[in-house]
Amino acid sequence: MPHSIHCHAFRDRSLQRGLSLVELMISITIGLLILSAMTTLFVNQSKTRAELDKSNRMIDNGRYALELLSENLRLAGFYGELDPSTIDLPIRANNLGNSAGGPCSTDPDDMSDAIRLHVQGYNAATVAAAIASPPCGLTSASLKGGSDILVLRRADTSDPIPQATATDGIHYIQVSSCPLDTAATFMIENAADEFEVLRPRNCTATSTAPYADLRRFIVQTYFVSPNNSGSDGIPTLKRWELDPVGSGAFVTTPLVEGIEYFQVEYGQDTDSDGVADSYVQTCADNTCWSNIVAMKLYVIARNIEQTAGHSDAKTYDLGLAGTYTPSGNDRKYKRHAYMQAIRLVNPASRREAP
Repeated sequence: MPHSIHCHAFRDRSLQRGLSLVELMISITIGLLILSAMTTLFVNQSKTRAELDKSNRMIDNGRYALELLSENLRLAGFYGELDPSTIDLPIRANNLGNSAGGPCSTDPDDMSDAIRLHVQGYNAATVAAAIASPPCGLTSASLKGGSDILVLRRADTSDPIPQATATDGIHYIQVSSCPLDTAATFMIENAADEFEVLRPRNCTATSTAPYADLRRFIVQTYFVSPNNSGSDGIPTLKRWELDPVGSGAFVTTPLVEGIEYFQVEYGQDTDSDGVADSYVQTCADNTCWSNIVAMKLYVIARNIEQTAGHSDAKTYDLGLAGTYTPSGNDRKYKRHAYMQAIRLVNPASRREAP
């Protein structure tokens, strides 16, 4: 091979060298910039997804709270075959208080006495107000200010059980369908041997057993607590309920977290046609409570965690209780307001003209 050709080939090979230090640093810098941009995009997408998840959870919680309350309110005043409209109103003076006739009394006589009070309420007049005399031993530490307390009574809608299978400690309601039972039309007791009085429809002048079937008697008190568990600061809708497992006591169950405010309006039927004529925040006497045939529920649900950079300056409507505008650190939470009107089917239907 000629010498000139050999030298040319050698020079070509010498030019095929690696990257210089400057080129390498530029490449690394560009790569880091791309990686940083991708990381920022990923973080932002994660934050957006987290906020969407929180918002969806908040919306679901608000809807579920209304659904839960509405479902139980539509059953309020259901007592099987019993029409309570012919029964005298409560005679105990403290039927709304913590003692005789109160919604958390485990005395069957108190429960029987309040049979016509299918719903009751304890009113927080505004979001800045506290309930003056809350029931069931509830205090400012267990109640969130500005939220109402709602009590409802009913019988279990499951199939009734035979009297012979009753369990001591569980509160049952027994209703007579026998036209010959004149001493009483119903009874509420928690001792199985007490239900050997009222009879079913096919009774005779001398018949005894079988006695009328039983339904579990249900008393539920709904309220908003400032905490879900301990002192976690998560406002939560809770229920204080007559225990169905036989202890004869009331138990508290957290239902929906993130429920910040709960306000109730009661539709009063003053002309006995089954339609609400006016709405009030509370009732002054038992006649008013027995005339409630509809309700309006106002709920404000909020995220259980704050959102960085968010400032909620909206004003939320709570019906007759006024409005709520967040302030201070409360503005860092996203929230949503709900309202639902509910017809109390059982008491309203009994008043309708045939």
